[in-house]
Amino acid sequence: MSYQRLQWLYEKKSVRIGCFVLLLAAACLQLKLAIQDQLIFGNNVSYLKTAQIRDAGILTFSARQKHVFEADLASALPLFQRALWVNPLYVPAWLGLAEIYNDLGKKSQAGRVLAYADHLTEGIKRWRWDKAMTAYQLNNREMLPGELHFIIAEIAGKTRNDALEMAFSLWEEPEELLKNVGVENVFHLHKHAVRKKMPQKALFFWHEIEREHLPWQEKDVLAMLDMLMATDNTPEATGVWRKYFNPDSIMYNGDFSKPFLKQAFGWRIGKDKDFVQRLEQGETGSRMMFRFKGWDNLNFHHFTQIVPVTGGKVYELTAEIASKKLTTDQRPFLEVYGYRCQTFRANSEMVLPDQEMVPIAFRFGVPEDCNAIVVRLRRKESRQIDNKLSGQLWLGNLAITDTGEGFSILDEPL
Repeated sequence: MSYQRLQWLYEKKSVRIGCFVLLLAAACLQLKLAIQDQLIFGNNVSYLKTAQIRDAGILTFSARQKHVFEADLASALPLFQRALWVNPLYVPAWLGLAEIYNDLGKKSQAGRVLAYADHLTEGIKRWRWDKAMTAYQLNNREMLPGELHFIIAEIAGKTRNDALEMAFSLWEEPEELLKNVGVENVFHLHKHAVRKKMPQKALFFWHEIEREHLPWQEKDVLAMLDMLMATDNTPEATGVWRKYFNPDSIMYNGDFSKPFLKQAFGWRIGKDKDFVQRLEQGETGSRMMFRFKGWDNLNFHHFTQIVPVTGGKVYELTAEIASKKLTTDQRPFLEVYGYRCQTFRANSEMVLPDQEMVPIAFRFGVPEDCNAIVVRLRRKESRQIDNKLSGQLWLGNLAITDTGEGFSILDEPL
């Protein structure tokens, strides 16, 4: 074999060995990095040195663990700094660093770091709530109005609710809330006040909606009326109800021509296994049909309406009612009593076991301290052995009229 041939084989073998060594080194490096990534994925970062971690999120998470749960500021600070070395645009690390500086008493540095994080998040939704929380911790009241305005307007769900909670805790007066959070968010402010049962704030925001002629949704106003009624603000609820829902009559939807609201001053319908109910068309208009199955000694109180009235007056309730094959000594009747006010009751006679659709009427006086009554179809439990209620009943054309007569405590029975 010639010298040139031997030299060529030697050089080729050297190249192969060199390539093999390079591939082996790359494989070892890849294995090392894979082990590090697996430790990071499993949150086993304690086995790694800080310099080995290349994930800004993991570094920030570890730093927050040290800061929040262990109060170890000295260990948390380099972790935040390492995270920003890995990713200089990672906002959570900047926010964490601002909190560390604040806790270390370095208020000026904390403010500058927060300002830089504010610059990084300008015009984007991500991390806005975290930034607002950091501003709150740093007592940066100048930044909070803008942040809360943006979050409440743009980010739905839990984040919006959290921002509303913060806003309501920061500014007690509704005027301040509206000024700082913005009139663009008045619907969110109104819903939150309703949800948290804050009647005066809810009414303030509602009046702002009215004043600005903003397009409101019926379900939101009905929810407000329910809240006002439940918090002893029935007169305020009545004003809104009369203006937008029922300006022309005392009782609402007595002819059942409109959908049942099931809230506020509309019809409320309960359910029970012992009866079924449905809306039917009769000769004189719509009417409710109730079929009692005869399974139980039914205490029936499942069809009601709260009606706003003026105390100190005498009213008359009229209706049409029919029945078929009603059983037992206790049969349905119409009843009126006070809503969240001094107790009084009035009722019609019980319906006959079988009767055609006939008109009924009865008068009742409303005490001066009452501004709403409850009208309901009622049947009391029977004490007889044969006490299970069965049969059918039809009800329609309910109305309440003001007789023009006054009523006072002197007129009430002793």
